[in-house]
Amino acid sequence: MRKLLIAVDGSKHSDQAVQFAAHFVAEHGPAEIHLVNVEPTPVVWQTRGMEPEAIHAHLTSLSHQTMKSAQETLKAAGVPCHVHTRIGNVAEELVALADKLECDSIVIGTRGLGAISGLALGSVTRKVLHLTHLPVICIK
Repeated sequence: MRKLLIAVDGSKHSDQAVQFAAHFVAEHGPAEIHLVNVEPTPVVWQTRGMEPEAIHAHLTSLSHQTMKSAQETLKAAGVPCHVHTRIGNVAEELVALADKLECDSIVIGTRGLGAISGLALGSVTRKVLHLTHLPVICIK
């Protein structure tokens, strides 16, 4: 069975990546779908005075909230999924989790930049492409 890791950040681009996965399963048969949201490690001034446990709990809660729409989309399509949350460098965490889970591909949305939006990739997408040995499916 194929394993797909789908990066979810709550944007319309990641929503389209989730829709791609639902269509992929409908057309090609079952796949093990892993949704992941990575919250960037906060900088010190953002969390001044907060206990590490409180920071982790807040970011985990935010991560689960961000993935609700993606989970609902897959559930409506009858596609089961696994949910993962991470905190850290987004691209590095995505690649590390895909390797750990032995995924076949990473599905990630692209992000346009200014007037050349059709030609440019977002910085996270670009970094994932450079860090992984896996095929990366970029969804515009």
